[in-house]
Amino acid sequence: MVKTRRQLQEEEMMRRSKIAILTTDYVSNEITTEILSRVPVEDLLRFKCACKCWNTLLKDPFFIKLHLHQHIRNNNSFLIYNCTGKIYSVDYDILSLSFNLNRAVMVNCPIQLKPKSEDFTIYGSCNGILLIGVLNRFTDEYKRICLWNPSTRECKNLCPPLAREHNDYSSLVYCLGYDISTDDYKVIRYRYDESHCKISDVCVYSMRSNSWKRIQDVPYNIYNADGVIDGSFNGRYGMLLNGVIHWLGMYASVTSYSQRIVSFDLAKDEFSDLQLRGIVRETGSRIWKQLGVFEECLCIYLVNKKNNKIDLFMMKEYGVEESWTKMFTISDQLIQNMLNFQVICITQDRKVLVQWNNNDGDLFNNDLALHDPKHGWCKCGDIKIQGLPKRFWRSGIVTYVKSLVTINLIE
Repeated sequence: MVKTRRQLQEEEMMRRSKIAILTTDYVSNEITTEILSRVPVEDLLRFKCACKCWNTLLKDPFFIKLHLHQHIRNNNSFLIYNCTGKIYSVDYDILSLSFNLNRAVMVNCPIQLKPKSEDFTIYGSCNGILLIGVLNRFTDEYKRICLWNPSTRECKNLCPPLAREHNDYSSLVYCLGYDISTDDYKVIRYRYDESHCKISDVCVYSMRSNSWKRIQDVPYNIYNADGVIDGSFNGRYGMLLNGVIHWLGMYASVTSYSQRIVSFDLAKDEFSDLQLRGIVRETGSRIWKQLGVFEECLCIYLVNKKNNKIDLFMMKEYGVEESWTKMFTISDQLIQNMLNFQVICITQDRKVLVQWNNNDGDLFNNDLALHDPKHGWCKCGDIKIQGLPKRFWRSGIVTYVKSLVTINLIE
């Protein structure tokens, strides 16, 4: 017997109803939520059209935080943007198993640029949200600041920061962080006053209020140094740990300067610093290369000019100078031209992925190397990423976690 279209439609509706009843009766909301929280973002977004209740769930703040918590521990993606302004996403979750990375996937960025006069830079990421600056290609003047979640494709232009009468600044730093006390994302704009070298101007943007506020001037100068967070390279502008952003910098007193780790508490909107006397006593003359977070501890990479080695020091107990401990060393024989290297990520089994330049004068001529400090080997040039262009900017790599976090938190 040949069934009519109406009969087929009725049977399909009955089948879906039975599935819905089974899901409601036999699978609790808690179990469903727990299962879905472990599903990758790309697959979850496909589910939005499959079920109305799932669509609602994916917008629920509790579920978004649960999903983020499940995936942030395996922060296993990074973005690469090259000299043509194209952005590629790469997963490195198999780094510890193979020297061949997953295929790079081009990501469509919704930020509109004037093709002949504007460029962009990524200042870093926080919980899947990227902080992007658009600037004039010829004058380096900042045109606007944007927030973008590549996973949800949400994008937002921030309102202009507060202006001051004089604009004679030699350094401009932006950073994005999360304030858990108010469930708010904040952007810090830090400007170093060239005419008054012991004072820096700081403004803070709140995503919830969609507004900027100026806090007191501070006696710090922040380095434009590179950083590693949660075992991963995360841009050049601040490392977030337990609601506090950290930079390498200097404290300016009346008569002198001293190297410090400058910190900003997002809940209190206050600056403080951590001294580095313990490391200075042990290491002597070093180049302070990278600041980061690894295994939930503050860490710093140092280049030793005397023996041409790179050391990783970790602060085992936060705020205690005596707790700085050397974790491992990378030899110059393994990584050439160390002054031009950037650490991208550290895998769970403590292998280090490094981006380095061959020092031929071409800032776009970079390569990847995988180093194993425990066994003392390094693979240079063997890291293959299908679909990735050969030329990309030296600092054009930012790690991030794919998330459902929204950038529309305005109250």
